[in-house]
Amino acid sequence: MPRPPFLAACTALALLCALPATAPAACADLPPSTLKVVRVEREHKLNFSYGHRTLRNLGDDHQRRDIAVLGLARGVATAKAKVSGKIFPAGDRRHECASFAIEVEYGFDPVTVYVGREFPPGTCGHDEIYRHELRHVEVYRAQARAIEAEITQALQQRFARETPWYAPAGTSVGQLRQELDQRWMPYIVRLLDQSKAAQRAIDSPEEYARIEQSCAGEIRRVIDASR
Repeated sequence: MPRPPFLAACTALALLCALPATAPAACADLPPSTLKVVRVEREHKLNFSYGHRTLRNLGDDHQRRDIAVLGLARGVATAKAKVSGKIFPAGDRRHECASFAIEVEYGFDPVTVYVGREFPPGTCGHDEIYRHELRHVEVYRAQARAIEAEITQALQQRFARETPWYAPAGTSVGQLRQELDQRWMPYIVRLLDQSKAAQRAIDSPEEYARIEQSCAGEIRRVIDASR
């Protein structure tokens, strides 16, 4: 027996489908599905325990042998979703209707600032390197802020709705999580990672040269002594 046109459209690839107009009262009484986006912006962490040679191996540009990595700012692009909701069996008992409350958190978390231990806090070298790394921290934060409206609009359009979702019995939550984890969380991480171009622009050869020659030669002397 062929499936009704509505059910035929609800293939496994379609994930979640809108509930038909003939839904039973329990489904019709479900509240609207909601979507909330939360940008995470916590205070950056500090780590001054590594020598600058070790920091080279922690950075994205560690294969560059022409520079000394005196400090580093590392932000981990993250996106995760929390899902709650209500699910009722549909009239045929082979399908279910659902209303979801989805909360998506995203941002760079954690963000860690490293300064080589050869430059202890309170020294001119430490302060100069630390100020440079704070510029990277601000790029991370600016990128997260810049994409907030795009993320919110895209997710609202997909998941915030007045009518219930409809899927085969026992599959609503799993299908929703699959779509979030395989499509939307990677999408957000890709947008966050677009900050890499701005990060590289900060680390120009001119900026590296300026830092190495600052503090009346203090930084340059430490680099030369470690070679």
